[in-house]
Amino acid sequence: MKIFLFLICIASTIAGCKKGNPEPSGLVGTWELRHYSGTIAGVSKELPKGNGKLIQFNADSTCKFFTNFKQDNQGTFKIVKSGVTWGDAKYDAIYFGENESPSFMVLKADSLIIGSTFADGETSLYIKQIRFSNQ
Repeated sequence: MKIFLFLICIASTIAGCKKGNPEPSGLVGTWELRHYSGTIAGVSKELPKGNGKLIQFNADSTCKFFTNFKQDNQGTFKIVKSGVTWGDAKYDAIYFGENESPSFMVLKADSLIIGSTFADGETSLYIKQIRFSNQ
C-alpha cells in the first residue's frame, strides 16, 4: 500500500510539472478595462462596467483583445516573475507578443494592473469578469 501511494505521489508530481510559460494563479479569464492613466498629457479616465474593452487570457498563453465586445486583436503573452524593475521595486513582467517590451503587472484576486515602465507610458486597471457576455 505504501508503494502504491508513493507511486501516486510521483505520478501526480510529474503530471503537475509543465514546461513553458507559467501563468500566475487567477490570470486566465476575461478582464474588463475600468481605468487608465498616464501618457505625456496626464490622462486619467474611468470607464463604466460593461464598456466592452476586454482582454481574455487563455491557459495556452494566447490572449484576445476586444473593443465593444468584438474581438479586434489576438496574440500571445508571456509572464516573467519579478521581470521588471520600476522605481525601486520589482514586478512581474508581461510580454504581449515575441518582440514587445515588457509591461509590469500586479495581479490580485479580482483586479489586474498592467503598466508601461516608460515615463510617458499608460497604466491600466482591469477587473475580472465572472462571465463574458454582450450586455
